[in-house]
Parts: sequence; C-alpha cells; structure tokens
Amino acid sequence: MQKEYVFKEKSDLGHYSADAFTVRCVDDRFWKSFKHFIASLGYEHIDPKSPAGGAKIFASPEFESDRDFYVREIEKSIQLHHVKRVMLFSHTHCGAYGGIARFHNSEEKEFAFHREEHKKAKAFLKKKFPQLEIETYFIDGEGIIRTQ
Repeated sequence: MQKEYVFKEKSDLGHYSADAFTVRCVDDRFWKSFKHFIASLGYEHIDPKSPAGGAKIFASPEFESDRDFYVREIEKSIQLHHVKRVMLFSHTHCGAYGGIARFHNSEEKEFAFHREEHKKAKAFLKKKFPQLEIETYFIDGEGIIRTQ
C-alpha cells in the first residue's frame, strides 16, 4: 500500500533532551502567549501536556488516576528526554475551575486561588520528584505571571 500524505513536512527524527515538561490547560485562548513565552526562553524542545485545568491535574485532580497518569508522563520524560524542569500553568476564566464566576467575577480572588493551587501542585511534585525544578505560572489576558 502506498502512503498518501495529506500534508508533507520533514520532521527531525534525531533524539532530543527536553528543556522542560510543560503542563498547560487545553484551552486554546492562551496557546499563543504560552508558545511565545516558551520561545522567549530559548527552549528548543519541550514535552507538552494539556489536561483541562493545566496545573489543576496535580493540585486538585478530579480523579487520583488522572494525576497518576501525568506522574507517569513525567517519569517517561525524565527517562527518555532527560527533563530537569517542570513548568505548570493555569489561567484566568478556566472552565475546569468553574470560570471567573466561581470567584464572584473578582480577578484578585481568582489569582489568589490559583497561587494556592500552584503551591499545592508544586509541593506534590517536589515530594515525588525532589530533583526537578518546578515552576508555576498564571496566564491572563495581559500575559504570564510567575507565581512560585
């Protein structure tokens, strides 16, 4: 059977080391800011994951099995791509957290809540992976804020 491509572009098939394992929400509204931020850091390769809620997967997952899955993904990234940094993101108006309405439309309350979630996520991951650098970020309509 002959291959029929619907799109052709050469991919580099060489092995790589990842600059970071990134976890951001599936919400596409913040993709451009995320992508430009990663590029501004000069990162060539990341191992990206996009569960609903982003960092929520480690701070307050709906199911423990969801968090376990992403822990295994980090383990694979360490093993296969020698990752040493995990970057966790969450964002304003996130539906997985109930949106801005959950915070009575207060951006300050929402941001404070996400900072606490980031502390929980970071503590969880540091306990599992003490050798990794864990960074947390919040994305809003203006850009990206480092929270930890």
